[in-house]
Amino acid sequence: MRCRRIICAGCCTRVEGVNHCHACLKALGRRTTQPAATSSAGVLMSLLVLGLAWLLFFGVLWFAQGRLSP
Repeated sequence: MRCRRIICAGCCTRVEGVNHCHACLKALGRRTTQPAATSSAGVLMSLLVLGLAWLLFFGVLWFAQGRLSP
């Protein structure tokens, strides 16, 4: 299907609904996908959220300590 070669049913391999010959399967196997790069904005946002959660947690404890002390 990809290279338009005529092949018999015994020689073709069906991958994701498309018939492939041996040469096309080799080419398909050599293709590698690049991993998605982590954006610096996503890392920065994660650090910001963790920092705010840390401040909120200790802020509540600090507030409770001042209010609940005898």
